[in-house]
Amino acid sequence: MRVVDGVEWEPGDFIYHMPMKPYDGVLYIGSFMNIDVARYYRYVWWTGRHLYYGVTEGPLAISPFNLDALRRMRVVVPSRYVEWELAQHGVRVDGVVPHGVWVDRIRSADGSMWRRIFGDRLVVLYIAHRNIRKGFRYLVDAWRMSRAGRDPDVLLVLHTERKPNRNENGFIIPEEDNIVVTDNVMRMDRDSLYGLYQAADVYVHGALCEGFGIPVVEAMAAGKPVLCLNAGPMSEHVRDGEALVRVDRQEIYNDAGIAYYRLNIPDMRDYVEKLEKMVYDRELRSELGAKNMERAQEYDVWKVYSRFQEYMKW
Repeated sequence: MRVVDGVEWEPGDFIYHMPMKPYDGVLYIGSFMNIDVARYYRYVWWTGRHLYYGVTEGPLAISPFNLDALRRMRVVVPSRYVEWELAQHGVRVDGVVPHGVWVDRIRSADGSMWRRIFGDRLVVLYIAHRNIRKGFRYLVDAWRMSRAGRDPDVLLVLHTERKPNRNENGFIIPEEDNIVVTDNVMRMDRDSLYGLYQAADVYVHGALCEGFGIPVVEAMAAGKPVLCLNAGPMSEHVRDGEALVRVDRQEIYNDAGIAYYRLNIPDMRDYVEKLEKMVYDRELRSELGAKNMERAQEYDVWKVYSRFQEYMKW
């Protein structure tokens, strides 16, 4: 027995990519940006209960055949934003089930190792892969324009990867006295990652688009104030105006025809003002952190994923 793509398979299934027995139900987890309709229907043939749980970060870029099939599927998505994006293509969504996070595990994580590394400085953290939609260029520009960017007592930690990204025309994140860039975003164990959230004072989610935004909710579960763009789905989690950066405009980014991203470009003046406010207003940080910790209970992994049972009943 093995697990492939989150589906339990009989021995030999991996070769033929066809279930060898009928299943009680199939939850297919994928992406609407690169949907594998043929594989999905193989599962459907073997069960009367099936859901496609998927995400997109912009307009769909799939063939007319796949789009027609998608309109016939039973679909559940992780955010209202994804529901809205699919609706633009005539795809009906049966329900919204957000991604779950390990709330208790995050809250009990030990960040002392990281604090020893960071010292007494106030730490602003961002965790993401390096690509154009994650907004590193805008975050670094806002940081350099802000008072915090010139303050030796404040540290910006970008937990990502060092290599430059060709999609950003060779833009390389600088390493300065108060900017630290990691190179192990995919190689850190879960408890060390959760400890990193605990060691931070502020979490800034600079992404220009998301399908859900798991780091936002993980930082909330750690009781941290979160600054992000005032755009879905980030604004579905973060609901305080002081923590939402105004969006100046939207752009559709074509990633070599493979996928399209709906990029929310921030208002840089508002970005700088909100960033400075978050860094230097201790009372605001405390208030928002407490609110976020309470709201994060909505995303507890056991509570959230039990809701799939509702959509597997016919």
